[in-house]
Amino acid sequence: MVLVRMSLWRFKEGKREKAFLGLDHILNTTARNSDGFRGYVSLLSYEDPNAATILTLWQDEESLRTSEKTVYAQAVNKVRDSLEKIPCLENYSMFSSVFPIKGEIKNIGIKPKFVFLKK
Repeated sequence: MVLVRMSLWRFKEGKREKAFLGLDHILNTTARNSDGFRGYVSLLSYEDPNAATILTLWQDEESLRTSEKTVYAQAVNKVRDSLEKIPCLENYSMFSSVFPIKGEIKNIGIKPKFVFLKK
């Protein structure tokens, strides 16, 4: 089972883009080199130019907890001056599914393809 940390980031007016580049750098270096790291998804709010949501994916509870003290703490420190407030965190177990685009897969029909991420 893959675990997910969702962090909701609120930036000071006009600071999101620059701060996000710093966060993305940490995700592509520190997180990527951390034991148990499986990937990430960054969501920049389309409606709120000062908000972002980052989902980090972790192999197990140990790597999730360890990363909070390392990767997450380093990310907050890097962009602290751009933050309106400390990010809110919530942890999840992950289930995902992928649906093929019409015409992408032939001779199978329109059944969804389910993807289960395992250790």
